[in-house]
Amino acid sequence: LGSLTQLEYVMVLSENKLTSTLPSELGALVKMSSGFYASRNSLSSAIPTELGKLVQLDADFSLYSNLLSSAIPTELGKLVQMSDFSLYSNSISSPIPTQLGQ
Repeated sequence: LGSLTQLEYVMVLSENKLTSTLPSELGALVKMSSGFYASRNSLSSAIPTELGKLVQLDADFSLYSNLLSSAIPTELGKLVQMSDFSLYSNSISSPIPTQLGQ
């Protein structure tokens, strides 16, 4: 997935019964602007800090209804243009980083 560096619009991986972790290589999709959707899967472990490189993202960042349990990376605070950030229905118990929403 990380080799799709020319992807400019949206990536939709929702409702595919995906398991395992999100690859850190997704951070290479720096031209993507209109949404990242990987909801309603069984993704586990941590949200890659590299996703903080998706600074062109001006729409949705959606990882709800997965099995994510690690802390929300502070690097996601760099996504200042996104309009919707959805992580509900996971097992994240850490505080929300202050970098989000600034």
